[in-house]
Amino acid sequence: MRDTTQGDPRDQAEGATYAPIPEKPHRARWKQAISIGVTVLVLVIVFGFVLPKLADYEAILDYIGAITTREWWVLAVMALWFLLAYPIVLTQTLRTLPVREAFVNHMTGTAITNSVPSGGALALPVNYAIYMSWGFTPESISAAMLGAGVWDWLLRISLPVIAVIGVAVIGGALGWMWLVSIGGTVAVAVMIVVLKRILGREQDARRLAQWADRMGAHAFRLIKRDKPGIETAVMQFRTDLTSIVRSRASRITIATIGNHVAMASLFAVSVYAVGVTTEEIPIPWVVFAFALGRFLVMIPVSPGGLGLVDLGWIGLLTLGWQTTNPGLPVDHNLISAGVLLFRALSFLPPIPIGMASWLFWRANGSWRLDWQEAQRGRAHAQP
Repeated sequence: MRDTTQGDPRDQAEGATYAPIPEKPHRARWKQAISIGVTVLVLVIVFGFVLPKLADYEAILDYIGAITTREWWVLAVMALWFLLAYPIVLTQTLRTLPVREAFVNHMTGTAITNSVPSGGALALPVNYAIYMSWGFTPESISAAMLGAGVWDWLLRISLPVIAVIGVAVIGGALGWMWLVSIGGTVAVAVMIVVLKRILGREQDARRLAQWADRMGAHAFRLIKRDKPGIETAVMQFRTDLTSIVRSRASRITIATIGNHVAMASLFAVSVYAVGVTTEEIPIPWVVFAFALGRFLVMIPVSPGGLGLVDLGWIGLLTLGWQTTNPGLPVDHNLISAGVLLFRALSFLPPIPIGMASWLFWRANGSWRLDWQEAQRGRAHAQP
């Protein structure tokens, strides 16, 4: 994940070192061509062949066209909250970062991620460059991104568990859903225990790092690859994360919960705005479908998981409809309309906004600072 060091002076006493700033990945032209080709192929298959067999695009547009003005206002407010939620998380992980700077940087990176195959890897060095141009140190940037990423994963894994409990309350939980819930609970518990161990005493953290290094050595030997410095990486992880967790854990947690609530709320409002009722698909089922579908984003075949994630959401919402109303025919047009509306509201706006943000950053020199002099983001800058 994103990585560097320094940050808190107390960590420097434990032997912190400077980690490299992520560089723009260089890939051979043929690899880029294959990546683009796979993306186009997936989009053509999903939207040109698979989805038309499930739903009728004209009927989908009719459902979306029937949304009232009042509902559009609600959707607009939810979409705005969605755009602002993650920048607020960043302001809690990166000291002295105002919302306006977090928004410009996040939108720029999101525009790249949403419009380019494997765009996340391309967006990372751009995010670093923008932050550093505002005077933030590389180590504080890495600590912030790392902290935001760890908290995001804790909530991402927890949300399906919470949703399954909600589905169980209304009497519709299936056997495999309990397996997902148990797996998620175990994963969260393990992450918390490991984090406590890493962020606790340095001696305990080093023992854990050495154990991980030994296990990694066996694994990489089996696949005949050179083992990376796992012990060094774990201790670096400790240095980066400790600098913000010591004073900001509760605020990061609240901001991250707000971010996930914003995403789930926009998804739910989109589904219900087109005409789906809570009797057809109850709210816990909608939240569960959204939470589980988000894991498909990790399959890097298209920007933002476009296509595959949408099919996943449609399939899970269909299952929710069938489970809740066994004798009621499923309206795939209605479900598809809700999913595609959410995709349009969440996926498309960041692209033009991000392009404008990048142009604004390029043109606006008033925010520019030398990071070696300004040292923004360091522990002493905490207000």
